[in-house]
Amino acid sequence: MHTKMRISSARAARIAVAVAAVALLGACGSDSTGPHNASVTGTYALSTVDGASLPFTVPNTGDNTEVVQSAAIMLNNDSTYSAVASGTENGEPTSIITDAGSYSVSGSQVTFTSTVIQGGHYTGNVSGTTLTVTIIGAFVGSTNTSFSLVFTKGT
Repeated sequence: MHTKMRISSARAARIAVAVAAVALLGACGSDSTGPHNASVTGTYALSTVDGASLPFTVPNTGDNTEVVQSAAIMLNNDSTYSAVASGTENGEPTSIITDAGSYSVSGSQVTFTSTVIQGGHYTGNVSGTTLTVTIIGAFVGSTNTSFSLVFTKGT
């Protein structure tokens, strides 16, 4: 997977996980604007991955050890988003992911389309201040089938 900067497959995987988590905040559906987006706009911080608190060590990533220490996704009023995640790769501090793109809202579902990660298209569900996203393991360089990411909206 290629992004705007050169990254290892392990880092790409972490980035994918973070992005997927952010993207899955919403769900699939038709585009919406105005009040529908207003209800989901804001900054969401990653709380758990597969029910485990951060830091989270991404399993089954081959020779690399990737640890997600923090991640956030920002959903803007103009239907754009940005996502960032930081952590370590093999013990060295690193930016795990930097992503951006557009999102659409249909009910509680949000669909994210990345302009940074080739083929980056994610969905999720929002309930109150919680955004839950399920991403495939390959997005984070893992052989795991999927990961469930839970984000909490800041105040």
